Amino acid sequence: MSAATAAPREDVATDHRRRDRFIAWLGVLTAIQLGLFLWYLKATIIRQPFWDMYSYVLHYLQYREDGGLWMYLWEAHGGHRPIWSRLLAAIDVEGFSGAAYPFIVSTTAFQLTAAWLLWRECRSGVPGQFGSALGCIVLMLVLTSVAAVDCAIPIECAYPQALTFSVLAIVLFAGGGEPDGTDRHATHWRRGAALAAAVAAPLGNAVGLVTLPILLWMAWRVRAGRWWIAAVALFGTAFVASYLAGQSIAPGTGAAGSDPPSLASRVDYLITYLGLPWTRAAALAIPGRIVGVILLLAGVWAVIRRGLLGRSAGRFEIVSVALIMFSLGTAVLAAIGRPGVSPSETVLVPVRYSVLLTPLHVGLLFIASPVLYRLWNDRARWPAVAAAMATAAGLLLVQQVGAGQAAVTITSRMRATIARFEAGYTDPGMTTVILSDLEQARRELAIIRGAGLYSNVK
Repeated sequence: MSAATAAPREDVATDHRRRDRFIAWLGVLTAIQLGLFLWYLKATIIRQPFWDMYSYVLHYLQYREDGGLWMYLWEAHGGHRPIWSRLLAAIDVEGFSGAAYPFIVSTTAFQLTAAWLLWRECRSGVPGQFGSALGCIVLMLVLTSVAAVDCAIPIECAYPQALTFSVLAIVLFAGGGEPDGTDRHATHWRRGAALAAAVAAPLGNAVGLVTLPILLWMAWRVRAGRWWIAAVALFGTAFVASYLAGQSIAPGTGAAGSDPPSLASRVDYLITYLGLPWTRAAALAIPGRIVGVILLLAGVWAVIRRGLLGRSAGRFEIVSVALIMFSLGTAVLAAIGRPGVSPSETVLVPVRYSVLLTPLHVGLLFIASPVLYRLWNDRARWPAVAAAMATAAGLLLVQQVGAGQAAVTITSRMRATIARFEAGYTDPGMTTVILSDLEQARRELAIIRGAGLYSNVK
């Protein structure tokens, strides 16, 4: 072998080792992110019942007296049909006399499953070392301290439930990228499982309803055939109709006596939603809205260009667009249906919705991955790509700590407020934590305590 031939091979080997070291470094940062996720989850747990937990527990106690399992599970609650939360409440009451552990453990499992599903899509859709590096960023986007709070507070478990079932439905319906000739029987079973997951999503939170029209689009995009398109359309329509039956679907209005929300208010809510979690920090409200506008434009562009107008796309691109559609759909539903958005009010979007935006962030990253992959493999441009990824990972860690510490402070105050209320104290500020009607809350708490539930939680 000549020296001229050996030199390029040595350069390639050196570049390969350099990329391996960089991926290992990203892996360390991802492990730190996961550790912080678990730390903040533990630090923000609220096991005492408050707000919706009163309803869940009392509803179960009523079922235990009167029977009627289907009515217990299916009855509407605030525009939702939270079957999974009601099952968890039953397990918590019967198995633990009220300890909140079933909620916390199951919701954490949901969030970790969503992280695994998205990481798996990244590894299967993005080849080589770059797929490993990008997979670390994906995990860091999913396992945030904001998501940890949703896992730590039982009444917020609905959002990881809806997220995970929706991602699962999208992944299943897209298939495994099998070549032509794959067993059609297995394909039909997989798509049937995807429909089941799409039904399971709104049984966590109603925003999961957006998954059914997404599957209809996917059936068209993957050329599933007219029978599957018809099946998804008819089944989805029937399920949505039954879900909404007996519920008001009128757009949310402002507070009593205020003017109805304007279009500008709703657009502002949409942009603020898409800018989460940054728009919840007063210092980042304007930059967060700018991020929201950028994500809105990028998401809409991806849906139109890659989802509707583009030529036949591969599985990875279809999954990417479907993920983007999910987050945009939840944003539109929130802007239309969330009450209290009037021209006279400051737009405040709950930070707990942030987990529903993870598919948007990951989907856009997937859409950009072919370009990033080419740059990654360009020896001259690789350092710039590595620097950008390192910067993104560093910023995600900074955000993890900043948002996590803020969450610890807020949840500590919430626990103190709940403890004061349970000790018999009352002040107007409690209505933002306990329940809007404190007298009703005190009656409901007395019933729960009388049943011997949640007596040992702090």
